[in-house]
Amino acid sequence: MPSSSDFYSEFGFYIHQVVALIDKRGDAMFRRELGISLSQFTLLRLFDMGTEVPSQQLLAERLGLAKSAVSRQIDIARRAGWIQVTVSPRSRRQNTLALTPEGRELLTRAKTLIERSESVGFGAIPTADVEATLRTLRALYTEMIKSDR
Repeated sequence: MPSSSDFYSEFGFYIHQVVALIDKRGDAMFRRELGISLSQFTLLRLFDMGTEVPSQQLLAERLGLAKSAVSRQIDIARRAGWIQVTVSPRSRRQNTLALTPEGRELLTRAKTLIERSESVGFGAIPTADVEATLRTLRALYTEMIKSDR
C-alpha cells in the first residue's frame, strides 16, 4: 500500500501535468483560432472577473508574472486595440486600464471557444467525478491561500 506522502506526491504530479497540458493546448487553440496567446487571453479575462479595475500590480499578482512581463502584455493589447490605457484620476503615476469594444468582442469569442473546448474535453468525465474534483481543488486553493498570508 502506498504511503500518504506517495499519494500526495502523485496528486501533485497529476495536477502539474494537467495544468501544463491545459496551458499548452489552450495556447495552441487561441493562437490558431483567434491569433492571440493564452497570456493575452488571461490578461483580457481579468478585466471581466470582478468590479475592480485591474492595475498593473494586480494583473502581475493574478497572472503570476513579473511587472515587466505584464507591461509587455498590456502594450501588446493596447497596440492591438483591445484595451485603453489612461492616466488614473487618483494619481498621475498610475494608469487606468479598460477593455475597448474590440477587446470585449475578442473576449466574448475567446470565452465561447473555451466553453466549446471544455465541453469536448471534459464531456467524457462523469459529473460526479468533476464535482468531487472541483471540491478538492477549491479546498486545496483555500488552504494554499491561507498559508500564503
